Amino acid sequence: MLEGFRRRFKPLEILTEGQVDAIWEGILDVLEKAGLKFDVETPKALKIFDDAGCEVNYNTKTVRFPRNLVTECLSKCPSSFRITARDPKNDVVIGGDRTYVQPGPGMKYIDIDNFEPREATRKEFYDAVTIYDALPNLHVWHANAPNTSFEGVPPVMAGIETYVARARNSTKVNRLAPSFGNHIFTMEIAKVEGVNGVAGNPASSPLCWDGDVVSTFIDLVQAGCVCAISSGPVWGASSPATTAGTMVSWGAEGMGLLVLAQLIRPGHPIYMTTLSFPQNMRTGDCFFGNIQLALGNAVFHQIWRRYKIPTMTTESGVPNSKCMDFQSGYEKGMLALAAAICGAHVLWIHGTIHGELTAHPVQAIMDDDIAGMIGHFLEGVEVNDETLAVELIKRVGSGPDFFLNKGHTRKWWRKEQFLPVVADALSLPEWLSEGRKTTIDRAKERMDEILATHKVSIRLTASQEEEIERILAEARKFYTKKGRM
Repeated sequence: MLEGFRRRFKPLEILTEGQVDAIWEGILDVLEKAGLKFDVETPKALKIFDDAGCEVNYNTKTVRFPRNLVTECLSKCPSSFRITARDPKNDVVIGGDRTYVQPGPGMKYIDIDNFEPREATRKEFYDAVTIYDALPNLHVWHANAPNTSFEGVPPVMAGIETYVARARNSTKVNRLAPSFGNHIFTMEIAKVEGVNGVAGNPASSPLCWDGDVVSTFIDLVQAGCVCAISSGPVWGASSPATTAGTMVSWGAEGMGLLVLAQLIRPGHPIYMTTLSFPQNMRTGDCFFGNIQLALGNAVFHQIWRRYKIPTMTTESGVPNSKCMDFQSGYEKGMLALAAAICGAHVLWIHGTIHGELTAHPVQAIMDDDIAGMIGHFLEGVEVNDETLAVELIKRVGSGPDFFLNKGHTRKWWRKEQFLPVVADALSLPEWLSEGRKTTIDRAKERMDEILATHKVSIRLTASQEEEIERILAEARKFYTKKGRM
């Protein structure tokens, strides 16, 4: 099992208990009096809610939730659970004091010479999977990483083809893409791999769940697939402009599928995911990388921690910068560190360059240093007789002796310091004499090195490949028959 990063201290909490009470009261009040719309074509989900005692209007497709049902379903959610990988050493346990890192998505690949977005070639996509697999501080996959698709793949097949690419070139926890009904086929492939599967399910803010998402969610829960429940409100547009108001709106939305999961399969593993951004009122675009997101994440993790529900932060991996630069580094680093110390169990960091629209493996290689620094911080400070070094300090005294030649220093310096892989740590004379390389230069070199040397730990067997090819052919036939290809 992958340990991920272990947080050795209490998570930061910025709200008082009274403030947490107020947010939860708001969530319960919205659920009880306004309710949620489930824009479904069949009454299956509505019937499940009706049978559980909810007030269901089959004409408007709205559901109002009794408070006792909400709190009962919260109590049934597991506080931690295992997600299996093709290589058991890469299994993860979500919950407790562990933090795992996953890449963000990127709709397009980029040309890193001019940062123009374009479609990745098949080779570039498969190579990117290999690179991500080699990064030690990247633990689990996103369904749209390294990129949403690659050349020659019809949109309806993208979630399946990219899942297969990750299965072939990586043994880390893979994630299903449920769009276009892709989950029907990726769940079959997950069975071929011998893994339980994980998938995300986004709301349609405000206070609505799309019918396709709901029906897919029911399929996933019944199949035992771990579910990440997310919402995508834009603060000031599809949710209130205030942090507290957005937490109430998103909390109510998220509870809809949480309750549904526990009614279908009590004890089903779910985790709640932030996926929201303020609207930039100057441009009308989402305000990626804004420090307000750090405050929102702090509140988000604290309110769900009350019920021991595992949580994930996504905004930390989505900068507003359009290229690999200083802005990208500080936006990712600040948001990711803030979320980590506030108790996030999963973080987005790697690969994304701008707003889920672009990504590149060179960026992911640099981001792995950010992830490593955050992991080192979460480990905290070890305080015992040996690390206090009182006797050593007394022996060295005020000089002329020193600490550099002591066994204590040789033992502890590597444990205490974080050593970056591609970030510059040279002295100025060394940097000048070695060609004045930038971090991007070193990340490019690291990419070439990985592609020349890295091998996936367990390759798919011939029979697994044969079965996967059969499922791919079945999917192509299915979508062709529906006129989607």
